[in-house]
Amino acid sequence: MIELLRAEQIKLTSIRSPYWCMGLVVILSLGVTGLFAGLASNVNETAGPGAATSASAGVDGSALTVALLGLNQFAVIVLMIMAVLGITSEYRFSTIRATFLAVPKRTSALLAKATVYVSLTFVTMLVLTVICVGILVVGIGGFGFGDATVVRQIWGVPVYAALCVLLSMGVGALVRQTAGAISIVLVWMLVVETILGAVPKVKDWIGPFLPFANGSRFLSGATAGDDYHWNSGVSLVYFAVWAVVVFVAGVWLANQRDA
Repeated sequence: MIELLRAEQIKLTSIRSPYWCMGLVVILSLGVTGLFAGLASNVNETAGPGAATSASAGVDGSALTVALLGLNQFAVIVLMIMAVLGITSEYRFSTIRATFLAVPKRTSALLAKATVYVSLTFVTMLVLTVICVGILVVGIGGFGFGDATVVRQIWGVPVYAALCVLLSMGVGALVRQTAGAISIVLVWMLVVETILGAVPKVKDWIGPFLPFANGSRFLSGATAGDDYHWNSGVSLVYFAVWAVVVFVAGVWLANQRDA
């Protein structure tokens, strides 16, 4: 397995697209977070020290999630696209055939690829989350790294991003075509769930079962009066089950058809 991981790491670092994607992730994360911190700082300075303290003291999970939008939304989307490219590009250029010839157990090859991408995502997002939270602590003030909502973001954002990447790789293995796979994950995440979660009556019975909505709910925390049937911790587990099922389906189908 070590050799497979090393082979996937070489594949990942030998092409340009991951470097561009990771650079974009850093720019989006730090840029959007810095913008939020700067705007909040200007508002606090205009309103006076007393207003700054009261506004910051009331920070909650939803407010912090919005402030980290560049990290938990824009950066995650880029990482999902990178994950799709990581698997569909091999089908596009037929290098997957060489991979499966070298590794007859296709499940092992795909697990190694997923491990590399998920690990890279988790570590990168963990570092960026700590930096972005630090920017907000300095720029806004009124909370610190020991707050429960902050701790949730620090470990929750990397886990959420890693699950999004795993799900995207599963879709890539199912579809095997770059444009189609990217369209599916983005439309699913940004369009379908947004519409279903906003339509009256429909959102009441289907909203609590939308996977990406559950992942986002975990980051922001459960709010009073929502229609979910479980707490925010279970929402993360629910989203994790979706990600694993989609990836397992992709692996199963890869074993059933020709490369």
